[in-house]
Amino acid sequence: MAVFALVERLAPLIKKEVNLLLESKKEVESLTGKLKKIQEVLKDAGRTGVTDSKVKIWLKELQDVSYEMDNALDEWQTANLQLQIEGSEEVSDPREKGLIEKLDSIDQKKDEFGFLPSGGHNFQEFKPFESASFVNSANVHGRDIDKEHLIQKLLFEGGIGVEIVSLVGTERVGKTTLAQLAFNDPEVNQHFQLKIWICVSDPFNQIEIAKSVLEAAEKQHLDFANYDMWNVDDMKWEPLKNSLQGAPGSRILTTTRSDEVVRVIGKNIRQSVGLLSPDDYWSLLSRIAFFGRSEEERKELEGIGREISTKCKGLPLAAKIMGSLLRLKDIVIQWRNVLESPLWQLKVVEDKLFLHLYLSYNDLSPECKCCFSSCIIYPKDTLIHLDELIMLWIAHGYLGSSGNVDSMQVMGLEFFKNLVMQSFLQELEMDKYDESKISCKMHDIMHDFVTHLSQDNYCLILDDEAEITNCDIGKVRTCCVRNVSQISTLLNLFSGLKCVRVLIVRNCLHIPQEIGKLIHLRYLDLISNFISELPETLCDLSNLQTLDLRKCIFLSALPQGIYKLRSLRHLLFNAWKTNSISQGLERLTGLWILSSFTAGRGSRDLTQSEDLVDAKKAELEKKKYIKKLNIIYRREVRADIMEALQPPPKLRSLGLYGNYVTQFPEWITTSLNYLRIVFMHSVKYVGNEFLGIMETIQELPITGPAFPKLRKLHFSEFDNWETWEDITGDEKEHLLIMPCLRELEISYCDKLKALPHCLLSMASSLEYLTIKRSLCLGSLYGERTGDEWDKISHIPTLRYTVWKI
Repeated sequence: MAVFALVERLAPLIKKEVNLLLESKKEVESLTGKLKKIQEVLKDAGRTGVTDSKVKIWLKELQDVSYEMDNALDEWQTANLQLQIEGSEEVSDPREKGLIEKLDSIDQKKDEFGFLPSGGHNFQEFKPFESASFVNSANVHGRDIDKEHLIQKLLFEGGIGVEIVSLVGTERVGKTTLAQLAFNDPEVNQHFQLKIWICVSDPFNQIEIAKSVLEAAEKQHLDFANYDMWNVDDMKWEPLKNSLQGAPGSRILTTTRSDEVVRVIGKNIRQSVGLLSPDDYWSLLSRIAFFGRSEEERKELEGIGREISTKCKGLPLAAKIMGSLLRLKDIVIQWRNVLESPLWQLKVVEDKLFLHLYLSYNDLSPECKCCFSSCIIYPKDTLIHLDELIMLWIAHGYLGSSGNVDSMQVMGLEFFKNLVMQSFLQELEMDKYDESKISCKMHDIMHDFVTHLSQDNYCLILDDEAEITNCDIGKVRTCCVRNVSQISTLLNLFSGLKCVRVLIVRNCLHIPQEIGKLIHLRYLDLISNFISELPETLCDLSNLQTLDLRKCIFLSALPQGIYKLRSLRHLLFNAWKTNSISQGLERLTGLWILSSFTAGRGSRDLTQSEDLVDAKKAELEKKKYIKKLNIIYRREVRADIMEALQPPPKLRSLGLYGNYVTQFPEWITTSLNYLRIVFMHSVKYVGNEFLGIMETIQELPITGPAFPKLRKLHFSEFDNWETWEDITGDEKEHLLIMPCLRELEISYCDKLKALPHCLLSMASSLEYLTIKRSLCLGSLYGERTGDEWDKISHIPTLRYTVWKI
């Protein structure tokens, strides 16, 4: 529902006096008042609409009108922006008279349904519990015997070569969880030299699977792997199975719903997985539902809870979903409402788990519902990154229209927490050195559910030259195009996408000129395309906020008019082969993320003085919103050019890449959280300024330290680096070394002789130390001998060290 986003957009128009006729301003005030009243009852209307067809029709009419109004505002603001660029006056007012009449009719119908009003944002307290890429055995109930039997089958010494163990059971019965329990069991870890976990998604691609296995193993034999098998095509399975040759005792563990699949892949060893017993099921559900509650509260709620438990039919995932919902309900009446919900009688569903999902889904705020629905763009088993989700939600207007970076990030995180808390997103992982970097996945049933919810005219997923059916292209707001090679298909598509906000194009060869007509477009994802150039018309997309060109390895240049994208906030691309974009970059004042900036245009006939002009014109230090920046030095760059590329003071993440740099700029010691320096092949010596030295007097720090907030420092591909200057003598007793550093990684630096002693002995926060493919360091520290190793092992905060010689 776009009502809340529309109210956000109308608010500034009410206050605006310039070039708005008085009559228009009154209309905007009236329109906003009606929308706010409708907004107050949307949550209750959404609940009722699941079972009441009349309410469902009313909601659809409201959504249509909201989107039409949003489009009209877009067209008005886009026209004004174009006039501003040309130096002309604004268009007087948005033309919405017909739409206001439609809204009047919808507003009148609202009162007939008797909806209950609700407050503003319905954020629940975030009560996290264990979540990781592997299963926590303490959170699993009723599988001890199943686990013991499975481990016996995996460790059985009989047979020759690779044998296949198949877990067979109905959907959502817990096959993958049982496989995870065995996969992470200490006895299994000790038995197998190598373990690999691979998820087999739809469509089945044996080549990609085999490639994933080899990449994970980094060697040519296989001991133990897990696969989720659904495909019954033995023509696809047999070549893959033949390629997975391992030593005697090797195992492939598969999970599948079908005995026919077991027949195809081989009947070596089979184990059935059944439903949980009532007691085990209640134990699982209550663990989640009673999280953080007192014993008195548990006794008060247990009776109703057990009644709800019997409705879940023994499916573990349903227990998790229902437990997550009940965890947010604090009083008996709220639990009783769940038990007596009319949704239990819902018949028109595609999956028996949808009943439980609807109960939890209806408890979300309208904004959270929209955020969840937007996840339809991700294929099954895809890793979802929070920063990408927030870009997507901003594009749809779900995080307001204030333009404030921090407030949108906070609101996006709150929505994300709500979705995780109610199990719509799972396998939550936080980056070990940067908690702001979060990823997750969506369970297959959640993907089916969001697809079920999105059966309207606003989303189009097009794969492999599939025909467009049952879809009004003119209403589509989200469009995903994958593996479409016919230019005519894209031409017809782009000509019809009049309202699209989010466009994802993957594995295509050409981007048509017609893309410039998609004036509503906010989010353009062109990752992994085979394009060599972009049409100049792309620069006509004045509303574009995100342009993602990563992994476009053949792209040699960005459009010359890239500076015209005044709304651009996220510019993501790989600049190794792309020309400098400093021309006009100073006009992109609203950038939040600039993934790659190229220093030195790479043409030998250009002078370094011209590069200095470009560097100064880029005005990176004035782009106050940028949080993440990568700078690529394409050829030898003078010190004054490097200094001219000074980034803004609030930058949190910086990457430096280049073959020709021999020294670092003075501004390198800014307040970064993450610094990654790669491909500096000419660097031989790094001074002790890189230790982030901060003098202290009586344990009180002096202001202005270097690297005061640095949490991760990563050096990679320094072919000639030999020395990192140390701090010696009595002076080191009065120094504080990189006070916030949590992770240090040195990789592919073969000539580096040693790490600074003071860093190893005085780093007060260092938790993760990784030395990879660095021969001198590996031989020095890897044997666990000598003073240096003793100093490393005595870092009190160190959690683990990784040596990969």
